[in-house]
Amino acid sequence: MNQLSLRLPLPPDLERSPELAPLAILDAALTACEAALLASYAEIYHGVGGAPRGSSRLRAGAVITQARRLGTVLAAYRDAVDRDARREHRRRRSLPF
Repeated sequence: MNQLSLRLPLPPDLERSPELAPLAILDAALTACEAALLASYAEIYHGVGGAPRGSSRLRAGAVITQARRLGTVLAAYRDAVDRDARREHRRRRSLPF
C-alpha cells in the first residue's frame, strides 16, 4: 500500500496534459480505498484464503487487487506523458530557428 498523498501535477504539466489532475485524485482515492478496506478487513492483509464465496471479505480483496493494478497503469501513463514531454522538448530545442 502506498502512503496516502495527493501528488498534484504542476501547472506546466497541466497545461500540456490536463487529464493528470483527475488522475492524481483517482490515484489518491484508490490508496484511501485500500487503506479503508484493510482497516475493515485486517485479515485480508495476509490473503483471503478460506473466505466464503461471494463474501464481502473476498470482494474487498478483489477490490484491493484491482485498485493496485489500476494504480500501476496510472503510474505507467504518467511516465509515458513525462517521456513524451521530454521527447517534444528535445525536438523543439533541435530546431534550427
